Amino acid sequence: MASAVELGTRPNRRASWRFGSATLIVLCVLVPLLAACGHSDPGPEGVSLLPDPAAKSETWRWTAQCQFGPFADNTCEAAGPDLGAAQLNGDEWNLGGGVATSGSVAMSVNSPGSLLVQGDLPSTPPCSEATCLAPSANTWVRGYPNVLYGLNQCHSGTSPRRSRILPLPMRVSAIAPDLIGTTAYSSQTSRVTYDIAYDLWLNNSGTKRPCRTDGTVEVMVWTDYDQRALLPGSMQVGMASIPFADGGVIEDGKQAWSVYVSNVYQRGQTAPWGGTVWLVLSAADVVPRGTVSVDLSSVLSAVGALLQDNYGWSNFGKSYWLDSIPFGMEFGPQSGTLTGTGSSYFSLSVSSYCLDVGTTLSHAGCTSGPQG
Repeated sequence: MASAVELGTRPNRRASWRFGSATLIVLCVLVPLLAACGHSDPGPEGVSLLPDPAAKSETWRWTAQCQFGPFADNTCEAAGPDLGAAQLNGDEWNLGGGVATSGSVAMSVNSPGSLLVQGDLPSTPPCSEATCLAPSANTWVRGYPNVLYGLNQCHSGTSPRRSRILPLPMRVSAIAPDLIGTTAYSSQTSRVTYDIAYDLWLNNSGTKRPCRTDGTVEVMVWTDYDQRALLPGSMQVGMASIPFADGGVIEDGKQAWSVYVSNVYQRGQTAPWGGTVWLVLSAADVVPRGTVSVDLSSVLSAVGALLQDNYGWSNFGKSYWLDSIPFGMEFGPQSGTLTGTGSSYFSLSVSSYCLDVGTTLSHAGCTSGPQG
């Protein structure tokens, strides 16, 4: 562990870092991520992405040859289908092997408008060609099939439409409190390494065409995973307290999230392709199935405090924009190794996914269809 760091609870939009015996720091003063520190709860207003009753019952398949758009009519589409303000995104970004890699990741919508993701890959080698997105990717992850809301990184022209309720990209400090992500899901896994997660992307400008570059920040929020997926202990920098709800039962999340960091440097610098912060729910709290709500505003507050206190970044809330909030499942070979070529068999069912703003965990929840 790089340093003894604790993120405290967040009553009335508050959170804290603690270094040894240091006093609490109120984030709504030092890191003004939200429009105000206190608020009344007017009830949820949100973007409901799933289920989409208007969606046609159809199946789309991504392969090692069609990594970013599904295979159709003997070619690769530019992107997955839009479901209102959502997009189905296969994102096999690190799946190598080309024609030698058989199998596919299928995404289908049933008659009520829920999503089923099925991975049937006998072999999942890493992408190692010079033309690959990440020829030197230091990860077991081969892909991240997801439900995308917001701007599609490096493929902004294929992004789904924006909702007026949460028109991304948005300056972090302009996002109304609170931003709550709620999903109902279940998974089945066999011979695979995996995690189920939100994957927030943030940029240091309000560009409508974001692409991974120096200064880009990726924030992953894992709600379920297997032990092989866990990051090395040397990358852990502390613990976080992020409120969440499991099946409607609200948890304060105190000391429930491990925080890991990679490729983040001092004063706003990252690796040329960006840096990543992970918040990983403790093994005792993971949710393999059910309805989970996560206070994503607290996630943004925690990341802003971390970057300020550990790396000397400043004005995160005012100088960074939130570009997208996908939810999905990372997968890789059963060995969980960087160079493994083993199989990946899995399924993820997502019956609902919504993003509520200006509400609380107790009031957040998905409605019956897309809005915004």
